[in-house]
Amino acid sequence: MREFEIWGCPDRLRSAGNESPEHLWAKFALDRRKREKRDPWFPGEYRFERTVADRVPDCMILGEGVNRWIEFVAGSEQPYREKTREALRLGFVIHWVFHKDHDDQRRAARQALEPELAEPFELGVYDPWGDVLELKTPITYKNYEFPVESMAEFRPKLILGYRAGAAHIGRLNDGLDLGMFEIAGCQRRLITNGYGSHFRAIAPNQQVEEAPWGWPTRDGLKRLVEAGRVRRLGPVGSGD
Repeated sequence: MREFEIWGCPDRLRSAGNESPEHLWAKFALDRRKREKRDPWFPGEYRFERTVADRVPDCMILGEGVNRWIEFVAGSEQPYREKTREALRLGFVIHWVFHKDHDDQRRAARQALEPELAEPFELGVYDPWGDVLELKTPITYKNYEFPVESMAEFRPKLILGYRAGAAHIGRLNDGLDLGMFEIAGCQRRLITNGYGSHFRAIAPNQQVEEAPWGWPTRDGLKRLVEAGRVRRLGPVGSGD
């Protein structure tokens, strides 16, 4: 029996599929550190193996001001870029944390993320044998560029989890709040209808009702996306 295997591990930490002891240890260690108030730990509600949108993070922490999405990697391939963008879109910062012996996965994550990743940033590491758990620097909008790559970003019914209600896209006046974007160099909050066919763009400090429907036009926005001149600056809105 390997010495880091966990006796009496709570069922709430376990995934539904086959899970290695190395992977389970990371969640157990994170939970233990919270109970002991030993770094790394954060105030907030810890949810292990719970669905957010259509994904199941190893752990999400719903905290005051900052929600965290934590993924532990011990040999399995991961959609690093897709999960990172989904976490950011839905209002989380995301930690990628790797078993110390899996440098191949670490390199794959770097390769997938570095084109849009800025310093400061560090991938996390854990070591069951040495009782090491270091979450390092999360990916946030401050260190990650989020280019908009298709008009699907503006269609609420295509945003992951929306149809199940899990994305929690808030209403703002008579539209859905897609969040903040940089559009051709200008910061705007985009409001759309349920089909992503009509928009109103709200400038900073502008009242929603002051911005007319119809700008930007769908065709105009599509041309800017194709030219690489639109990027997401924040998560979908709550409607506040």
